[in-house]
Amino acid sequence: MAGVVKRGKLYYWRGRYGDRETWICTHKTTEREALKAAQRIQAMFLREKESRQLADALLELAKQLANHSLTIDECRPALQMLEMAAMREALKVIDELIPAPALLASDLWEKYMRNAPELKASTLQTKKQRFNRFAEWAGERDMREMSDLSCRRFLDTLNGSPQTRNNYISELSSVWKASPELNNPWTENLREKAQTAHKKAFTREQVRQLLKYCSDNQLDFWHSAIMLAYYTGLRFKDVVMFRRDQITADGYIDLIPEKTARNKKHVRIPINPQLRAELERITSLGPYFFPQQVSRYEHNRTVLSPEFRAILNKTNLYAPGIGFHSLRHTFVTEAINAGIDIKQVQAAVGHEAVEITEGTYYHGEKHADLSAYPTL
Repeated sequence: MAGVVKRGKLYYWRGRYGDRETWICTHKTTEREALKAAQRIQAMFLREKESRQLADALLELAKQLANHSLTIDECRPALQMLEMAAMREALKVIDELIPAPALLASDLWEKYMRNAPELKASTLQTKKQRFNRFAEWAGERDMREMSDLSCRRFLDTLNGSPQTRNNYISELSSVWKASPELNNPWTENLREKAQTAHKKAFTREQVRQLLKYCSDNQLDFWHSAIMLAYYTGLRFKDVVMFRRDQITADGYIDLIPEKTARNKKHVRIPINPQLRAELERITSLGPYFFPQQVSRYEHNRTVLSPEFRAILNKTNLYAPGIGFHSLRHTFVTEAINAGIDIKQVQAAVGHEAVEITEGTYYHGEKHADLSAYPTL
């Protein structure tokens, strides 16, 4: 790295040229600009040194040819190496005279997609949405010049939780890894320690409170979504994407949850009469019960979460660990409390192991003696 020294208002490059120390004025009054100028001066001296070495090597070959100590055939390998070295030096000069075009964020994404990442469609959609937000912020910035400071400036615009920040770091880092010739600036140093809040279940009274608020404020989708999750334990995406053909003629909901789509494992859940009445009131056309929300969700997977958070805030039910997924915990808790066999509950929610159903999702007393899953 070139060194700079300030004398008066100007900075000077100080380095060695041959056997003597040399000072050259950069004509800059700020250290940052002086360092850039110093790097150019240093590069010029290095090029001059390498050119002199090439010329000396070529002259030595000519001398050996002249005194017949080498034949032309014996010189060819050395000449080829000199030719390649000269070409590299010429390319360096061209790079300085004609800078390479900026590598834009969109270029990185195209290269990432050319590698055909093996991701679920929903996962790829989320990654693309996050990358698009970064690309909008980056604008015409050259991705080769992204630094730790640049990354932090973007992450500060998210105004989200540490988990949100860390998710962006993971997504962006994976895109950078598709271009190994680039320095990946999305390092572990950028991560923040996330305080994980374990999910909690709602009480039945709290679910009734949520439903009443939705009814009073004509939030029809959320009323139906809460009912569907309470009576089935479905995850949020499966609720949003719920289709009419997932209801069987014998009164069951039969579907492959999106999260476990790879192993094509079905869940089969009996439809509670109260839930059936709720679904029959929905008048939407087409295969989906909630087509408008499907469109919004497919455009941006995060658009609906703030709406449910607002409902929780309005009903004073928000707390760490409380969210829409809490309704899945509620389903498991209420089902086990109602005396339903743990294996049946496991099958309904699609867990691979009964330990997950009982150890993670159950939030009540063991072996409670109730006759059936409670209605609202």
